[in-house]
Amino acid sequence: MLIALYVVLCILCGYWGRNTFAGPVGFFLISLVFTPIIGLIILLVAAPKKSQSFHEEE
Repeated sequence: MLIALYVVLCILCGYWGRNTFAGPVGFFLISLVFTPIIGLIILLVAAPKKSQSFHEEE
């Protein structure tokens, strides 16, 4: 039961980190290797990735 909760929290960290430098897989792995709490702290510090839009270039 605890392992399932741990994995679900890691998946949530990955989902929330989808627009950052590491992406969803990176934050999932960070949370899996360390803890989901450390992953969330890194997520709070991480700046969002700048999206490049085609409309900005025109």
